[in-house]
Amino acid sequence: MNNNNAEAKRILCDMNNTVTPQVKSNRELVDEFLDKLRATFRHEVTPESYAIHVIHGGSAYESLAVDNKADFDITVSLVGDFVSENFDAERDESGYFLLKAKKPMRHLDCDNLLDSSKLRSGLFNALRRHVDMVEIPGTTITHEDGLCALAVELQEHIGPKRRVSIDLVPQIPFHTWNQCPDLLPLENMPKCLRQYIDTINKNKSPCMFFSLGIPKAFRFPNSDQLFNISFSLLEKNFIHNETDIRDMVRLVKYIAKRRDWKDRHHFKSFYAKRVALKYYEELKGKEPWDGCLLLLEGLEKEVGNGVIDGYFVGNQPLREWDDVEAKDFISEIRVVRNMNIWDI
Repeated sequence: MNNNNAEAKRILCDMNNTVTPQVKSNRELVDEFLDKLRATFRHEVTPESYAIHVIHGGSAYESLAVDNKADFDITVSLVGDFVSENFDAERDESGYFLLKAKKPMRHLDCDNLLDSSKLRSGLFNALRRHVDMVEIPGTTITHEDGLCALAVELQEHIGPKRRVSIDLVPQIPFHTWNQCPDLLPLENMPKCLRQYIDTINKNKSPCMFFSLGIPKAFRFPNSDQLFNISFSLLEKNFIHNETDIRDMVRLVKYIAKRRDWKDRHHFKSFYAKRVALKYYEELKGKEPWDGCLLLLEGLEKEVGNGVIDGYFVGNQPLREWDDVEAKDFISEIRVVRNMNIWDI
């Protein structure tokens, strides 16, 4: 093992010993909040209510945290009318998706297309009402509307005085892989994901979701009809099963934090997960730093093409860079690839 791989393992071990316990402590507060939130939905009987199922997500649940500000992304999965069996999914020319209802329900337009803005408004109203019912002793709970999530903040005033941010993300679950157009063929996926999708298809559990907000919606005249597609559970399963690749992704996140890629290059950590999926065969079985360098090389190729694609769905970029942005980020990636890990 070369010195960089040894140091990478030391850094990963150090994060496990310092960051992970902090995140676990925050997660305990989040779990208390979610338990009480679920209880409010069990008692809701108003006609405007929505049936939901809560699913944990984000780096806090994937062992990918590099500091105690780890994401708590909570999927509020809808049930009842708002599930895949009641819709035909169609691809819009924008690259996003339309959901055409097979039966009468709330929030449809004159073409039987589900209106994402009306559904989002109704759900946010319901979530705000339920969050306001939750009480945790010694803790202030506030919330704010986002693009596709209700951002909740918990602030303790006693004990450890934890401050935790949670994104409650209402989403429509889809249970069958081939129900959605333009998806990656199953045979092109890593084995662990093929097996996972086969199992959840049999169990009629979600394999993907449609979220209720799209980036830069103002660009599209039909934005109220558009939905974005999410594969958060597939990413979570991949990271849990491929622990060596999880460490590589975590190292890229570590580098991104140390070198401020979020502000300097508009980098988001889930880009690294998608690139890791795309270059899975090259990464599998590598030592952590060697794999991290290969992952950075893959990221450089993607940025050099001007786009990080969605991997799971064709012709849907996650992020696009113009020539100047791409050149600047590629230069930064090359600098890092030529460094020793202890100099980052």
